[in-house]
Amino acid sequence: MARAGLAVGAAMVLAVCTAGGADAAQAGAPSPGQPAASAAATSATSVRITEGEVGEVGPRGTITYPSVTSCLVVTVLLRDGGKVGGHASLFQVPGKYSSDEILPAIRRAVGHRPVQSVDVSGAVGAWNPSYFRKAVERYTDTAPPGPTGDAHGIGDAVARLLGQPRGKVTVQDLPDGDITR
Repeated sequence: MARAGLAVGAAMVLAVCTAGGADAAQAGAPSPGQPAASAAATSATSVRITEGEVGEVGPRGTITYPSVTSCLVVTVLLRDGGKVGGHASLFQVPGKYSSDEILPAIRRAVGHRPVQSVDVSGAVGAWNPSYFRKAVERYTDTAPPGPTGDAHGIGDAVARLLGQPRGKVTVQDLPDGDITR
């Protein structure tokens, strides 16, 4: 019964995504505390991933991260051509993942699938690599560390938390705007 429900849900997700796109929440991406999307949902051809969301597309699909101003976006390119991505925000959007939850959610969504490379893009100068380990809003007794713009450190943190070799991770500082991968 649960498998039938999952199959119906995946079919509905696919219909929504192919009928004009949907954000990651509509595209079967996991919400905080929920398991990753099913393999059937990865056949989406395009998805928009907003702040605090994780989503994925199938081979030759496109991920759009809208309004990347102070954020970093992480896109895992799978060997089969699919992509899993997350939009890490400096401050948690209510009901969405915080910066220290994004990479574990991406890792769960990738699962054991082979990874080609990992692209980290966005406002590198606004970030400290530690924000992936402890979100800014979790500092209640002390002030959070300030941004360092340390692209190498960000790459190290992303590689470690995704369980990928550092050589697969690239980090680039991009100006404000939408990012498409």
